[in-house]
Amino acid sequence: MVEVVYITWKKVIRLCYRLARKIANSGYRPEVVVSIMRGGVVPALIVSDILNVDSFYALRVKHWGIAEEAYPVPVIEQLPQGRVEGKRVLLVDEVADTGKTLEASINELAKLHPKEIRTAVLHLKPTSVVVPNYYAEKLDKWVWLFYPWSLVETVVALAIKEIGESKVTEMRLLETALSLARSLGIKGPISSILKTSIKYYIPEANTSSGNTN
Repeated sequence: MVEVVYITWKKVIRLCYRLARKIANSGYRPEVVVSIMRGGVVPALIVSDILNVDSFYALRVKHWGIAEEAYPVPVIEQLPQGRVEGKRVLLVDEVADTGKTLEASINELAKLHPKEIRTAVLHLKPTSVVVPNYYAEKLDKWVWLFYPWSLVETVVALAIKEIGESKVTEMRLLETALSLARSLGIKGPISSILKTSIKYYIPEANTSSGNTN
């Protein structure tokens, strides 16, 4: 069973501030911040705000599913062409897990000829082949981390795995997702959030049975 840990908004903000301080204290002055979509967008925005970096772009990488690698090799879909040449770049993601996403992103950005690339993440796992220049927190063991900007996506995906995709109905998915959320210590209006979102996540083949109103 995969160990799953939810990172709250409160902790995310605290980690972003810690990360920004580390970058500032190092003396590095990035001219461009590039976030790795989607997980790196929020940390990158907060860090760019603190460091007063107005030039902000995103790099889209497909690699991870829920608690497993969806693609053995990261797929780069979007690059900030014409935006980083000759510039000091800060590349930001939420976590360095295997390190493959960071490695592929660094290699692709380097082809755009920036002056320098440095990397920053909120969490560094011991399994990463890449050690970022900056990280807010280093883990001593592997756990599956998920963040508040992917709360519904993660909880629902875990619930579907538990139920089995062919057996999913809206009611069962809602009940299982809510139970998982509570077991993970997720607080706030999670019930109303899931009720709003659940129909968007249910497999289309199952929408005709077991629907809630």
